[in-house]
Amino acid sequence: MSRKSSSDSSSSDAPPATPISLCLICDQAAVGVAPFSRCHMCSQHLSVDVANLFKLKEEVDEMLRAYSQESQDSQESQGAAGAAGRAAVLRHRQDAESLRRLALDIQQQLQEVNHKFDLVQQHIDSFRSRVTGQLSGVLEAVRVCERDLEDVSSYKQEVATAEAAGDMAELLRLVQSMHESLGDLEADFERSERLLRDQSDNEELQLRLLGQLERLVGICAGRSEDQGDWLRDASVTATSEEIDAAKKKRMLEPMVFSHAVKLDGNVEWLVVCSDTSGFVGDRSGLVVTADSAGDDSKALPQPCIIASLYSNRDCLLVLSVDGSQKLRCHCDIDWNESICGLHCDRQLLFIAQPDAVTVTDLSGRKVRRVRPHIKGFGDIWGIGGNTASVFVSSGNKIAAFSKATWQMETVITLSQLPHANLGNLATHDNCILVTDRVQNKVHRVRIDTQQLVASFPTQRSGLQKFAYPIDVAVDSRGRLFVSEWLGHSVRAVAADDGSLLWTLGTPGERGSGDGRFVCPRGLAVVTGGPHEQLVVAYRGNRRLQVFSAS
Repeated sequence: MSRKSSSDSSSSDAPPATPISLCLICDQAAVGVAPFSRCHMCSQHLSVDVANLFKLKEEVDEMLRAYSQESQDSQESQGAAGAAGRAAVLRHRQDAESLRRLALDIQQQLQEVNHKFDLVQQHIDSFRSRVTGQLSGVLEAVRVCERDLEDVSSYKQEVATAEAAGDMAELLRLVQSMHESLGDLEADFERSERLLRDQSDNEELQLRLLGQLERLVGICAGRSEDQGDWLRDASVTATSEEIDAAKKKRMLEPMVFSHAVKLDGNVEWLVVCSDTSGFVGDRSGLVVTADSAGDDSKALPQPCIIASLYSNRDCLLVLSVDGSQKLRCHCDIDWNESICGLHCDRQLLFIAQPDAVTVTDLSGRKVRRVRPHIKGFGDIWGIGGNTASVFVSSGNKIAAFSKATWQMETVITLSQLPHANLGNLATHDNCILVTDRVQNKVHRVRIDTQQLVASFPTQRSGLQKFAYPIDVAVDSRGRLFVSEWLGHSVRAVAADDGSLLWTLGTPGERGSGDGRFVCPRGLAVVTGGPHEQLVVAYRGNRRLQVFSAS
């Protein structure tokens, strides 16, 4: 019993033994920790696990080598692709350049084709203008002669009636009236004979050209399938007599006094500008371009009236139609020379002086100076124009300048009127209407044929003559306004035949009230509003009078 106690006592006092790690796979003592499982393994299993590690390492190395090769191959392939891309871009650029050149070639061809068609159109327009002008001139001359023959027939009937009644006073009046008209009748018949002779000389050529034109139109457009529609439409339209009657009725409607514009000086010539965009009045009241004006500038009235003063001063007046705005235009001209007329086309002013025509913009800046260097062409006395040409008069001649090239186009000489003193003029229906202060008439001249076709007033006009005609203007209704310097009135006559429509003022009597004049001069027609307006300038009262159409 004593040994047992002793043994138990000694075992309880000894330190505990360190435990030995065993292999996870077998019961052998472990020699290390495996790299994959992080568990204790014996030497045999540990070597296997290490071998797997190196095998994995080799696989990774192989994969790295493969990746490196692929990366290099990718870089090489990317370089090739980049080169191919650059080559493709270059090709595209070359293709774009080729397309650009092709577009330019096509554009040039298009311009050439358009130019050729424009030339054809110009030739056709010129031919049409020439043929229609000749025919219109002949038609006008024939109608004048027809009216003259009617007057002669009426005269014979009235003479027979007076003789039958034994009214010697009426017979004397009729004979004296016809005696005064014989010169006009003879001139009308001479013009008609000359026009008919010229027409017969050109008839064969016109027929041939018209045949060529008809074949050209047939080739280009073919026969119209709607000819029957045109005929049906024509049957329901108004007759020419009805149209003429309505036109005559509108022409007979008089203009009435609207208002007056008071001025500081006597105005001589007038012109209307309907487009004043791009020009303003500065703080001093001077017309300048909008880009050179200050913030306090004011837009020009539109439309505006441009007037020259009798005393000439050093500027033109630029006015609103109602007179609320009054500005100055300092033009680059010789102000020592008188101004004998004004013309305006879009935003260009044509200022006529005895030696030349100066062209300026609305601010007065000179654009060009035109002089008709023509033998026998004296001082300029009047100016007018249409959209294509500007016309200036001197003696019995009218010179025409192209607004496109500024070159002289033609000179019209009225050989029938060797002693004429042609003045200011207007255009209407391809004709020039020009005043003649020697013969106290207004002559109607065809622009295309350069032929004198009529002189107003005629036997049917209701007037014997104008009382020193100074200026003319035409409105949209075909009414010709004539200012009579010595008659102190403004006549409204039909622009096509010169028949008297109505009169502003009292002929032969000076007056200062509304609708009365003292030596009226410049005329201008204002369009663009609800009603056309006629502006009359006259020296006597230092003001403009404005008349409005009904």
